[in-house]
Amino acid sequence: MSEDVKNEATVAEDSVKETAEETTSQGVKSVSDSIPYARFSEVNAKRKQAEAELEAFKAKAESKRKAELEKQGEYKALLDESKTEMDKLEQKAKQWESYENQKREQLMKAVELNESQQKIASKLDLIELESYVNDLNKQPQQQVVKTDASIPASGMPNLADNPFLEPDAKGGYTSKWEQIMAKYQK
Repeated sequence: MSEDVKNEATVAEDSVKETAEETTSQGVKSVSDSIPYARFSEVNAKRKQAEAELEAFKAKAESKRKAELEKQGEYKALLDESKTEMDKLEQKAKQWESYENQKREQLMKAVELNESQQKIASKLDLIELESYVNDLNKQPQQQVVKTDASIPASGMPNLADNPFLEPDAKGGYTSKWEQIMAKYQK
């Protein structure tokens, strides 16, 4: 088998050397550091295959080691390993819960929510809650219309004798203007 590997290595070196030296138009040889894509793909595929095999061997060796420990009655070692792994995972879970609670409080404080919106928000997970708050922030707020108190809101007190119903002969209200002003000045 080692002879096959040596033969492949010499063939690979020869193919790389052949492609690396190219003759230019002036007859001078130039050396380039490029590798043919086919060779690159081949080597890359072998590397990935070797990594996959290594991972399979590691997993197999670990399961074999655990099986041997069980056979030898060393459950305590397995239990200790499981405990340390579980402690690490519990610590990460607590950190995540703490972060999630803080983020949820920040989001709830960022927007004033009425009771129905709070009920909806309490049932959402964190990502959906962020989206919900963003949607609420994007909605236009109802603006209060300010009115000027100096302008009378009632208009003409008596609409039965409205001077604007009939314009004068010229199409305007110049002849009745004094009457109109007298009604509003009362």
